[in-house]
Amino acid sequence: MAAIGFTVAAYSLRQQYAVQSCGGPGDNRMLDSVREKQKNETQCEVCPIRSMALFKRVPEDQLGKTQNHRSSQMTYEAKSHLYHEGETSAHVYTLFSGCVKLYKTLKNGKIQGLRFATPGDFLGFQGDLEGAMHHGAVALTDITVCAFPKDEVYRMICEHKDIASELIMKNAKMMAFCQEHLASTGAKSAVESIAFTLIEFNHRLKQLNKTNKLSDDNDPIDLPITQEDLADAVGLTAIHVNRTLKQLKQDNLIACGKGKIQVLNEEKLKLLAHFDPNCLHVSNIL
Repeated sequence: MAAIGFTVAAYSLRQQYAVQSCGGPGDNRMLDSVREKQKNETQCEVCPIRSMALFKRVPEDQLGKTQNHRSSQMTYEAKSHLYHEGETSAHVYTLFSGCVKLYKTLKNGKIQGLRFATPGDFLGFQGDLEGAMHHGAVALTDITVCAFPKDEVYRMICEHKDIASELIMKNAKMMAFCQEHLASTGAKSAVESIAFTLIEFNHRLKQLNKTNKLSDDNDPIDLPITQEDLADAVGLTAIHVNRTLKQLKQDNLIACGKGKIQVLNEEKLKLLAHFDPNCLHVSNIL
């Protein structure tokens, strides 16, 4: 299935900041599509996504020290797994570029999409840090991640209160998203749920571009998800999703063509989705 997408500057961060072909220490099922360890790793002091990542609050004069907790930067090709559900992972990750689908496999074999991760997201961190992963993570595009050995995570949190504070805020934001996502999949109609997923993802990518001054608000945004990915996220069949996308296109809310989709009327799509960006905002109280 062709990816649903349109041009996004956010995913060109890898080229802009000279992220070479890279790889790193393997987790239990590291695929062949993970390349060699990056030779010229991006330094935390000049990281283009630091304002959205775990090191956001760390003073610049301490970044060199905190960077020592990172083992490497790695690149995965699209469709590669960052980690697998039910298996242990040696690392947690900050997503540097690209997009990742987090998912859970149900007992009946169906896939439930949990969320689409974007640059700055902290992946693989869970309450049972040493146990098997409760969900899987697969690259929707070529991605670059910063890898942190799990045995360094507790030390990193204990040594740097700024990192601990940011981790709490990230978890608070994730809770807000989960509440909105649950309401979307459980109480909304098919068209409302799909509209919510599209506009929420579109909103996050626009915020990413705005923060990094990568593009104008009117520039098209890449949504690198297939209809199957969208169906997994909202709990519908791909056929139902296809029918709903056609309806949204007929209503001039989105444009589709040549494997691309573009939000044409954000305000109307927000109204249809009952999407309030403020619901996903968490004040920095720490």
